[in-house]
Amino acid sequence: MTIATGSPITAADYNALATLINKVYDDIYSGAGPVDPTTNASTIANYKFGWGGTAVTAVSIGELITDEQLNNIICRANIGVDITNNTPTNLTYVDQHMLITAADWTTVDAVLDLLITNKNNMDPTEQTVTSPSAAGNGTSIDNRTTAWGADPVPFPGSAPILDCVFDVDFTSYDKARHFFNSGGQHHILGYGSGGSTVAYGQWITLFSQLGTVAITLDNTTQTGTGGVSQNKGFYDCIVGDPTNLSAAEWTLLFTSGSGSGAYGSYGSYGGSYSGAYGCYGAYGGYASLGLRIYGMLSTTGDKFHIKVTLDNTALCTTVDGTTTIEVQERKLNNQTCTTTTTVSTPFTVNLTPYDPQYSIGNTLE
Repeated sequence: MTIATGSPITAADYNALATLINKVYDDIYSGAGPVDPTTNASTIANYKFGWGGTAVTAVSIGELITDEQLNNIICRANIGVDITNNTPTNLTYVDQHMLITAADWTTVDAVLDLLITNKNNMDPTEQTVTSPSAAGNGTSIDNRTTAWGADPVPFPGSAPILDCVFDVDFTSYDKARHFFNSGGQHHILGYGSGGSTVAYGQWITLFSQLGTVAITLDNTTQTGTGGVSQNKGFYDCIVGDPTNLSAAEWTLLFTSGSGSGAYGSYGSYGGSYSGAYGCYGAYGGYASLGLRIYGMLSTTGDKFHIKVTLDNTALCTTVDGTTTIEVQERKLNNQTCTTTTTVSTPFTVNLTPYDPQYSIGNTLE
């Protein structure tokens, strides 16, 4: 949007800038009605806009545009400059009686265009990885303290497949969108302690090699090796029943092994023992372990369900010690912007990310 030199700045000009900043800083796509998960690509593209901040109010025709009104746009834009990558330096605030030129207006407009381009390209230094359990936001750590991993016939209660489901409650789909749009991620880590069996050692090795698995708005990544991402993130997670969260369409990542498939692979191994849970060769050589991660949304999108499956059927020998799966979150830091002018009264704008609540819908125990 450009303004010719010498032309007055109108209400329409101001409202055009307000719409641009509200599109990325607030949420112009939420609307009055319910916003639910969808598989429509164009709707998802719109849903990726919006950090959940407070909107700039439009002006009416004939209303005098004040320095405070323009600074409300600039303040929000400067928060955006701070938290996104590939954006220029902060804009300069205007003061009362200061002449605002067409070039000034064009500069603000150019920064807003860049913010829209980089709306989900967040600066990691403006985010913090935390444990929801430690922060008092529910339970995000699941422990298995009893032995598992062998067929239940000789060792009742030690089934070779464990599942845990973490329920993340955002209270609304919009709040979930704002969390992920502003760079929010869910990190999944596996680790253990106190074990001594061969199977325990192999799981610890797998957890270490895999590193941290991160679910972002449009992808699932790993910091290590050994996992196969399905290149799906929050917006790819479709609605379903969290008690039946195991189908291929909800798979986000699985361990690779020597083959491939939606449910992982088991490698090659010897032996032919088979138990009630389908153990495949407990007495052979190396076998690949199966770790799978799934994601699902509730019908209205207010809850995000993350399922982690640990499959030891390739070994079918006891995993002792404590096995732990933890969900952490990477979230935007609180942002505060205070205008600095010499005549008009300074004011502050805040952007505070939403804190979801965590619980365990199905435990490793």
